[in-house]
Amino acid sequence: NGVYGERISRIASAYKFNKVELNYDWCERPDIKQIENTVSKDSDIEVVAMVHHETTTGLINPIHEVGAITKKYGRTFFLDSVSGLGGEEIDLANDNVDICICTANKCIQGLPGLSFVLLKQNEVDRMRNIPPRSLYFNVISQLDEQEQKGECPFTPSVHTFYAFEEALDELLEEGVQGRLSRYKKASSYLRKEFKRLNLDLLLPEELLSNTITALYLPENMTYAHLHDSLKERGFIIYAGQGELNKTIFRIANMGELTMDNLEALIANLQEVLSE
Repeated sequence: NGVYGERISRIASAYKFNKVELNYDWCERPDIKQIENTVSKDSDIEVVAMVHHETTTGLINPIHEVGAITKKYGRTFFLDSVSGLGGEEIDLANDNVDICICTANKCIQGLPGLSFVLLKQNEVDRMRNIPPRSLYFNVISQLDEQEQKGECPFTPSVHTFYAFEEALDELLEEGVQGRLSRYKKASSYLRKEFKRLNLDLLLPEELLSNTITALYLPENMTYAHLHDSLKERGFIIYAGQGELNKTIFRIANMGELTMDNLEALIANLQEVLSE
């Protein structure tokens, strides 16, 4: 139900995996009953993969419900939480997530360019019996090298690792719940102000994440004009993707953004809209 879910499908195709695709509108959550019906009737399905926070629209997918299905039928739950971990509620054990793909940037607030995987021990054991399809992206060789030698098997981006360590220290200092609370407060403020400025949300608020808000472009204003006008004032927004690229724009509140920053954004956005 978005660009990144579709990317998972493309990756599966690149590796020539047999797959069953369940496609949904980008503005809707997956149909839980359809997922369970599909999984229960097809014993060849070993892994269920989905995106946690689909930043195409800012939509949060129902990971707990899907995790309950994979546990019930003994399947592996593969979750892309690149834009979710650190910004959304997630409990890997309670949500029955077996493999979770994450990144150092986004809600962890480190630098892009470093990813990591959280996975259960039984998945590690299972992977040891599967011939690797990549030299560099071999989870087992990466894990063994780190556990046996305390290092990466190939030269890493060292400064990115140092930045990641600092970002994790800052997350622990703030506390995960503290960061979630800050993000919720920021997104709530922004959405209230967007409504005051007569900007329409793409999604109902109950579907939205804590960190991304997708909005319809104002009438008689192009994205290029809105983007460039805000950039001149020191603010960067992001375009819609795919079929939404001409109708919406997106604003994030990830990162070390203060309320002063957000209030300044709203003041400048109001100026641009009134020109």
